[in-house]
Amino acid sequence: MNYSKDSRAKTDKQSKTKNQRTKGKGKVATLRIFIISLIIGLFAVVGGGLGILIGIIKSTPDPSTLDIKPQGKYTSFVYDANGEEIGRFAPVDNREYATLNEIPTNLQNAFIALEDERFKQHNGIDIKGIFRAIAVNLKNGRFSEGASTITQQLIKNNILTSDKKITRKIQEQYLAIEFEKLYSKDTILEYYLNTIGLGQGVSGVKAAAERYFGKEPNDLTLTECAVIAAITQNPTRYNPIRNPERNWERAQICLKKMQELEFITEEEYLAALKENPYGNIQEVHREFQDNSTQSYFVDTVYKEVINDLQVRNGMTATAAKNLVYGGGLTIKTTVDTTMQTIAEKYINDESLYPDHLYRLQVDYSVFAKKADGTEINKSAQTILRSENELDAFISEKRSEWGINEDEIIQENVLKQPQPQAAFVLMDYRTGQVKAMAGGRGDKTNLGFNFVTQAKRQPGSTFKVLASYAPALDLGKLSPGSQISNDRYSITLYDGSTYTPNNWDNSYGGYYSVREAIANSMNVIAVKTMVDLVGVQTAFDYLESFGFTTLLDSDKVYSLPLGGITEGVTALELNAAYSAIANDGTYIKPVFYTEVLDSNNQVILSNIDETITQNSHTVIKASTAQMLTDMMTEVIDGPSKHTGSKIRQHFTYQNMPIAGKTGTTTDEKDLVFSGYTPYYSATIWTGYSQPSPLNKSGSYHLMIWSKIMSEIHETLELPYKSFPTVAIDNSGVSEYTICNVSGKLATALCREDHEHGVISDYFTSSTAPTEYCDVHVEVEICTESGKVANEYCPEELKEKRSIVRNTLNGSAVQDKICDIHGPEENVETENPEDIPGADQIPNVPDLTPPSDSTTPPGEVVPTPPTDSSSEDVPSDTPSDGAPLETPVPPSEDSNNENDFFVPQS
Repeated sequence: MNYSKDSRAKTDKQSKTKNQRTKGKGKVATLRIFIISLIIGLFAVVGGGLGILIGIIKSTPDPSTLDIKPQGKYTSFVYDANGEEIGRFAPVDNREYATLNEIPTNLQNAFIALEDERFKQHNGIDIKGIFRAIAVNLKNGRFSEGASTITQQLIKNNILTSDKKITRKIQEQYLAIEFEKLYSKDTILEYYLNTIGLGQGVSGVKAAAERYFGKEPNDLTLTECAVIAAITQNPTRYNPIRNPERNWERAQICLKKMQELEFITEEEYLAALKENPYGNIQEVHREFQDNSTQSYFVDTVYKEVINDLQVRNGMTATAAKNLVYGGGLTIKTTVDTTMQTIAEKYINDESLYPDHLYRLQVDYSVFAKKADGTEINKSAQTILRSENELDAFISEKRSEWGINEDEIIQENVLKQPQPQAAFVLMDYRTGQVKAMAGGRGDKTNLGFNFVTQAKRQPGSTFKVLASYAPALDLGKLSPGSQISNDRYSITLYDGSTYTPNNWDNSYGGYYSVREAIANSMNVIAVKTMVDLVGVQTAFDYLESFGFTTLLDSDKVYSLPLGGITEGVTALELNAAYSAIANDGTYIKPVFYTEVLDSNNQVILSNIDETITQNSHTVIKASTAQMLTDMMTEVIDGPSKHTGSKIRQHFTYQNMPIAGKTGTTTDEKDLVFSGYTPYYSATIWTGYSQPSPLNKSGSYHLMIWSKIMSEIHETLELPYKSFPTVAIDNSGVSEYTICNVSGKLATALCREDHEHGVISDYFTSSTAPTEYCDVHVEVEICTESGKVANEYCPEELKEKRSIVRNTLNGSAVQDKICDIHGPEENVETENPEDIPGADQIPNVPDLTPPSDSTTPPGEVVPTPPTDSSSEDVPSDTPSDGAPLETPVPPSEDSNNENDFFVPQS
């Protein structure tokens, strides 16, 4: 072994060299391992990324199964009977669809310039736009710019969510590429322009053009196109109503970009910059706010459609509302805009209401925010005597609530003049409501409607419906039937009595049904219902007439006087009188004819067979015609009856009118329901909170007649008569009767020119069978004008027809001539001073013949003294006592006038 120094050094050197060689090899191996691991890692990342990407794409819905056309949330439009738009039900996402040829090129290019300038070139995603967006975002250090194409935005709006997750972005880009293979660029652009949100709750360029400029898209100027396109990026920030300055900044960018892309010329660009579109925007906005409140008619149409979608089509309330607000429905209503305008004009004419009745109902609400952030939301209601008191009321409430004017965020004042009024008009042959004024003054959408929602007392209008219609229909009465007007009391279950009072406190005598209706006589109406019809039967007839607000507690003796628990609506009252006008057939009122879905398919109908399903016979045609014939005398009768003022203002062609007034106790409600040969209409007026209309007169009759007269005249409706009473095959015949006795007329009745005879309708069961026994023929002394005695000179005697002073007695002594006696030419008023006065002169026997079925000549009872009123208040007792056997009328009532001798 060599242990020398050199040997050791050599050995160390060799060992060191070997170690260095070993280390070098290790570094290379490590580097190799790192590089290999890096490559493997990159492949793993890429592979994993590709796997994730493939997974995301696989989870994306199949493009061929998706429809990117905008779905749902389209405005539903409401049209009048002539096809003119009168309203709309717009969803929160208010959208109106427009095809691409309805959208001007400038508007299309304005969106392309701002949102996707390479739209016509890319395949769904814009690679150049993506890199530009990345560069901008890196430079700004935040995500400030995107690169979504129009196709991607359409997918985001219609298919995917709007969140910014990478998964959604990848799916959006993938679908954009695939949809560009399935749809043309024009189709994608059309769908996009009908989808994009443009502020103020509207979507799509058609809705935006109307909302901001009141125009169709094709009527927009170049500048207006830029203004609309500028809204897109941020509808709140660039709202042209609230932020016109910001909107104009972006609109100028849009116009410049359009010039750079050669969509417009430089001249067009410069001209567009000179235009100021914002004045028009503000004007349209003010008009929109003024007209945004729906009419009472449109409100009612909405409720009817929602109800029918549930009842007929089995939809839930939510589904029905969503369909109306967003389903793009076409709703065809029954309203005639001409009639509606006339009705609203007179209902809102302040000059037609008595000044002394004026009040102002005020609903005041305010939302305020204090400096410390406290929010105050208050409201109050009051009745003022004049609008001059309004400012003081508002100041008082602000002070009470601790609110300063500069703290108010929102304030609303709703003013409704009093008395309120309601008017409704129908075509009674179809049930279609043609006009409706639901109230006076300010209203809110779906606000209270006095035609359809106010349940008020009907007054004497119920006499026809609850008393006379059933009695005639059951064959218990006829128009000429005579009924005693004596005091009438009914014993109640507790031993007390109910005694109806006539409005004029006039009693006694006999009246025909015709006269009882014309003079609105309470006693006869109650007597007819109780004695001939029965309360339950009357109640059943009222329900058949379409009233839905009656209760069992309304089965009382005051029922025909309108004394009911809750009241009735003007709409249902008008429908009931429409049934009489329609020959006894009731048709449920309808406010629309058809509802069509977005594909123009009928989903609701109120025509043809639907009318049949909603109609039924209430009374016989002959009954209805007799009622109509009698009710014409309420307006045009020989005496001044309750509705006579109607004719003073309805003068057009002297068109016939039938109807009945109704005035409740203390005149809290004034009503008139009537009809012409064309239309039926009802008016109601009264304070919102029932209160007496003191000394109100008949202003409601004037309003009714002015509306109806102008409607008939404007429509140039030719004169038409009501149908005559059908006497063939109906059991109804016309009889001539004495106007005093109500029995068959004789020649003697006809000679009585003071009272005369009348012709009226009777059924076989109610027709008179006896001849008049009230008129008799006697000799009259022409000098005294009294019944001649045996001392009257023959040359002074003259035969005349007279009326006995009673129905079962003979002439009384003081009706016999007291001028001629045993001594000629003795004239004294005291029979005791006449010689031989103790001897009764011979006078004719006035006792009626034993057989009054044989006419002694011909036949009329002396009518009561006429005392009519312009408006007849009805007696409406409040008792609702259970029914009891009524007490019959008094037998000792004075039912005839004193002995009457007609003058020559």
